[in-house]
Order: sequence, then C-alpha cells, then structure tokens
Amino acid sequence: MVKRPTWILLLILVLVVGAYFLIKDYPLKKAETTPTASGNGFLVNQSDGILQSLRIYDEKGHNVQLQRDLSKAWVITAPSTGIADQALAGAAETQVGALRIVVLLETPPDPGADGLKNPAYTIELRFVSGASHKIEVGNLTQTGSGYYVRYDGKKIYIISQSGIDALTNLLTAPPFPATETPSSTAESTISTMPKTVSPTP
Repeated sequence: MVKRPTWILLLILVLVVGAYFLIKDYPLKKAETTPTASGNGFLVNQSDGILQSLRIYDEKGHNVQLQRDLSKAWVITAPSTGIADQALAGAAETQVGALRIVVLLETPPDPGADGLKNPAYTIELRFVSGASHKIEVGNLTQTGSGYYVRYDGKKIYIISQSGIDALTNLLTAPPFPATETPSSTAESTISTMPKTVSPTP
C-alpha cells in the first residue's frame, strides 16, 4: 500500500513537470506574433516585368522621375527634362528589383515608431505589363537593420537600408549624363582657334 505522503510527492512531481513544459513552450508561442526573418526575399516581384517609370518624392516636395521613351531609352522628366545616363538609370532599375526584405512584420509596430503616418519618401513604380506599386518609406529601425516600409498600402516590412538609400539618393543626384567641365571646354576652344599672324613690315 502506497503511503499518502508518497502520493503527495508524485502529485507535486507531475505539477512541476507540467509547469516546466508550459514555461518551455510559452516563448515559442509568443514568438509566433513577432517579426519573421525573410532575408532571402525581395520586395518587388520579377513577374511584374520590365519597369516603365520610376518616381521618387519626399515629404518636403522634392521629386525625381524617370521613364522609358518610345525607343525604350531612359529619360528624366523631373525635376527637369533630359536624356538620362543609361548606365545610371539602368542601375536604378536593377536596384528596384534588389530591395531585400529583412523582416516581414506580422503585427504592426507601435504607432509612430515606424514613421509611416507621414512617410519620409514615397517610391512609385509602373511596369510595361500595367502593374504598379507604391512603396512608402518611414523611419530607420533602432537597430539600423533597415527602414520601415509599407508596400501598396498593406503589408509592413523592414527593407535593407542600402537598397532604399541607393534609390532616394536620386533626389539629390538625378542620373543626368556627365558633361565636360568648363576648363576642358575652354582649353579645347583655345586649341582650335586660328593663330594670328603678324604682318611683315
């Protein structure tokens, strides 16, 4: 016959083991509501096809816009118009497809922490296929892992800082072709001028 103290000890043991597994599983359940890493994904889907136009503007009203003309060459339509440096414009197009997702936020961050109420930058994409996307850029995360980004007004991601910076830098450095410096132009003009010959007495 099992003594009563032995039953009490067995009951306590069962409770301790049950509490152990409950505490052990709790962080796992809690982690399900936290951000999930998506380091291998990209924000813009390649199935959208060829980029037709790219517009970037900030909260202060600065604006830059690139688009393809009928010959499929890149031209700049804002802040002023002109033919774009095709290599630089092509690099910007490549960067659009290389916006790497660091984290997909399953639950929104604290209000105001992401900076998406008044986005610092907005990037609008239009594709030859007719697809279009809007990327709103908010604050840099506290850890510096990337920017808070709202995609098409729905999901919120953290996108790599370098990718976003490469595009927003177009606001201050639009991809116009490099021009000759005034000094080199002046030297060329001087070298091509006919020499004055002094008349002989």
